[in-house]
Amino acid sequence: MVKQILNFTALLFIITGIVFGQNRGNFQGTVIDSINRHPIIAANVYVQHTFLGSTTDTLGNFYIGDIRPGTYSIVCSVIGYRKEVIRNIKINKSPINLRFELKRDILAIPQVIVTATRKEQDIMESPFSVAVIGQREIREKSAVRLSEVLPYIPGVNTVRGQLNIRGASGYTLGAGSRSLLLIDGVPLLGSAAGNISWTIIPTSEIERVEIVKSAGGALYGSSGMGGVMNIITRNAPLEPKTTIRIKVGGYSQPRYSQWKWRKSPGYFHTVEITHGRTFSAHNGWIRMQKYSTDGYSQLDWEDAYNLTGKIKLNINSKLNASIYGNYYTEEVGLASQWKSAADPFEAPPGDDDDHSIGYKFHANGSMNIIFASDLIIKIKSGYFDVKWQNYGRTNQDNSREKKGFAEIQISKNLSNVSNINSGLSVQIADINAQLFGKHSSQSYAGFILFQQKLWSSLSVSLNGRMENFLVDNISLDRTFAPQFALNWNPTAGIALRASIGKGFRVPTIAELYTRSQLNIFRVEPNPGLRSETSLAYEFGGTLRYPQYGLFSNFALEGALFRTHFKNLIEPLPDENGIIHFENITNAVITGAELSLTTGIFSDLFRITAAYTWLDPVQINSSGSVIDTLSYRYRHHIVTSLSYRWMIALAGLEYRYASRIEKVELFQMNSATKADKRVPIHIWNIFLGLQWHRWEVFFRIDNVFQYYYVELERNSGEERKFSVTLSKIF
Repeated sequence: MVKQILNFTALLFIITGIVFGQNRGNFQGTVIDSINRHPIIAANVYVQHTFLGSTTDTLGNFYIGDIRPGTYSIVCSVIGYRKEVIRNIKINKSPINLRFELKRDILAIPQVIVTATRKEQDIMESPFSVAVIGQREIREKSAVRLSEVLPYIPGVNTVRGQLNIRGASGYTLGAGSRSLLLIDGVPLLGSAAGNISWTIIPTSEIERVEIVKSAGGALYGSSGMGGVMNIITRNAPLEPKTTIRIKVGGYSQPRYSQWKWRKSPGYFHTVEITHGRTFSAHNGWIRMQKYSTDGYSQLDWEDAYNLTGKIKLNINSKLNASIYGNYYTEEVGLASQWKSAADPFEAPPGDDDDHSIGYKFHANGSMNIIFASDLIIKIKSGYFDVKWQNYGRTNQDNSREKKGFAEIQISKNLSNVSNINSGLSVQIADINAQLFGKHSSQSYAGFILFQQKLWSSLSVSLNGRMENFLVDNISLDRTFAPQFALNWNPTAGIALRASIGKGFRVPTIAELYTRSQLNIFRVEPNPGLRSETSLAYEFGGTLRYPQYGLFSNFALEGALFRTHFKNLIEPLPDENGIIHFENITNAVITGAELSLTTGIFSDLFRITAAYTWLDPVQINSSGSVIDTLSYRYRHHIVTSLSYRWMIALAGLEYRYASRIEKVELFQMNSATKADKRVPIHIWNIFLGLQWHRWEVFFRIDNVFQYYYVELERNSGEERKFSVTLSKIF
């Protein structure tokens, strides 16, 4: 399998042989801060409607060459500053000098995204709803895992770590996700279960996270039918930098004395060291992390080590490449349910030593080759190796899996108002597991995206993907997924969008072949599962103003959406507790989102508020509602207020999720009955201090120690206190 991936990747490199043109015109210049006049490092400068660009060096200087004579607009952007455009620059054989003076914009999220249409694009021109998580959001939450941040993003939540974008996935025992996770545009290939491994994501080294909430099957394939999350890792700084980060904290003892199960509260700590530097035109960083926690419940403990690195090779103005790798090893407790409602933090008798030992290795690489100012070829590849062994009273499962991925993408600007992206990809996997058996899978796909501006303010996107899946060399599904989208910008601060697209997802190896024991439940295979499909509609809009009276960086976003699912795959237990993954007939999720972000008094205060409403229902062939879909929140509210003054930052966060109306594991079991379910009300507070190269954050999560259950027989996290200290050398 590895040989096949290497041969395919090598073939892509041969096909794309490099062709260099002669220098025609060029420009150079400087980017500075408009207030203190200091140079801005690592700002992005590019020629609009081309693939030509550069970044500023330690002096704020940049250079872009080999430009055809003509008239262009030059764009400069960097996180923390407002984007600037110099228009009508005439390029000829004589060098041209430019100067950008950028205004600070401390609340600004990255305005250029790449995930929605597989190319760089202003977020206001995206035909789909996109949420962007910046470094500030991650830092304020002192997050070790990205899953700690996601429940505070509009339209996004997790159920026991399983990602849900607009309620698409619910909870499937970790055996299937309808949301695709990418790292630097390469699928994080997960496991045969199709679930997401949050543990190997280097949270401290993320530049930004882009979440496409509309169906992504037409561009990204099977697992993207409910949305796509792309984690974009940062490049190393131009100057050598070493960062040491230590996070320590502990959990409160249970509020009720009868729930106490240990003499002292649980503690946790994280220690990580990152070093990055530039060498010649290239740069790279390496990160080492140790994570340990006693957990808030008896089997919530974990000990883990993580080694991550990235190298960016800027070979010349037309060729660059990057290599990313991560190795993660862990020993972790295996919790399936509590001992009893009177002992919610203890394990069932005999399960108190259940644990798992394993490792995950993930590597990906990419190469960008600019053949001409209007033509670029991108080659991507990835490899994933995971092994684990469970040690438990009823669970002795083990697994070893290897997966590979390769893709070639060709992007061509047909004119200043139209472009086309097309590509081919392949994924190959081998797995040998006690609970799945020995299987192999392959997928081969081709995709195309065409974008055209009908006039200056209206653009149309047409895209589609054909994908063929095989399991054990037998074709499981062959699907074509088309998508159509519009974006209208009537003025600079207003964007309206609408889309309709088909999504699809083939059953995972876990859903087809799992045979395992989960405490009192037994999971049996169902090799007759069929692929599920969806038809998704969305209409949304964005209103943005850099300054409006007392308000700055004002952003109001809203969306209405509806997704029809056919043959939806859900885990369904019978009255004896035997679980099969089955195709339920049809389902519909209807919903709406509204979010507001703004600064007040010159960004002294920052306010965010968002509300998401879902109506997730199962329907029959005539469209009548049969039941509510399980593990979905009908109402979800997130709000925050932060205050920044000089070196201090303080904030208050609140998250509400309505009571889950339906669950599966115990609700259907006549012997165990159903657990009481309540809404979720979580308050958090934090205080941060930044002084020179020191940074410290104090946090209290779940301030009022609110008790709730996301998954039956599993209590939510206790109140916890933490201190995070960072020092840059």
